[in-house]
Amino acid sequence: MSDSIKIGVSACVTGERVRFDRTHRRSAYLTETLAKHVEFVPICPEIACGMGIPREPLRQVDCAGEIRLIAYESGKDLTAKMTNWAKRVFKGLDKEGICGFVLRVHSPSCAVNKSSIYSTQGTPPRLGPGFFTRLLQEHDPLLPVVSSEGLQNSVQRENFIRRVFVLHRWRALTAKGTSIGNLVDFHTRHKMLIRAHDLGGYRELGRLLGESTMHNAEAIFDRYGTLLFKALTLKATPSKNRDVLTHAAGYFKKDLDAEDKRELHAAITAYAKGKVPLLVPVTLLNHYARKYRAPYLTQQYYLNPEPDELKLLNHV
Repeated sequence: MSDSIKIGVSACVTGERVRFDRTHRRSAYLTETLAKHVEFVPICPEIACGMGIPREPLRQVDCAGEIRLIAYESGKDLTAKMTNWAKRVFKGLDKEGICGFVLRVHSPSCAVNKSSIYSTQGTPPRLGPGFFTRLLQEHDPLLPVVSSEGLQNSVQRENFIRRVFVLHRWRALTAKGTSIGNLVDFHTRHKMLIRAHDLGGYRELGRLLGESTMHNAEAIFDRYGTLLFKALTLKATPSKNRDVLTHAAGYFKKDLDAEDKRELHAAITAYAKGKVPLLVPVTLLNHYARKYRAPYLTQQYYLNPEPDELKLLNHV
């Protein structure tokens, strides 16, 4: 398995002039920051399935419950063309080991959830995923996806980055086989991260591992992967992060004096109120984890991400 983390991206947000009118929608964060830490696999669904530049604008139309992709001016139906191409390209993306996808906001093919879907009944359009994005999510429902616009939001950006790196580590784990011992180690190192997303999912994963034996390892791995990435689809909000940080602080209740406890809890509160970044309480917790030899905390990816992950999480 390659050490490089590969991310699918809408080609127009990388600066390629592939939109219907020969323009692009370059994302500065994507090209100047994210590109330093991951490998892009750019795709323009319209170009890739032979629609050309320039081309008619497209729109999605709800035809009696079936979403179809229609050329805006001529009314040409491009549904089958896009669908057949997507089925072929998904096999290639699976082989590439794509760990996430950054998609163009509002695009009729690539939007995550803000593409207009028109009705043949004359009712106002509703919003939903772009045509390609819908097919992508049906193919791999748990693949991390985010819009280029969403990357400007700190919570969405952090959640996407976390999920991408977890997926990369998961694939590295499964490439080694179905050792329950390796799975328990993986789970242990991700406990705080999973809790920050979904406490219920964290508990369910723990119960699942309690049912594992050497005879059902393959089934446990399959179920664990599904539950893990389902849990990670829930956002790790400042409130959830505060709860996890407070839980971690409890490891030092017998070690810290009153002043150190006040400083740590003040840092956690300041983060929860949006006054300081997550890095501030995390740095304090890491300091105490090393000082008081708390191996459970020092091995947590939540507190000690991989170097590239850490740089991306703390980018302002």
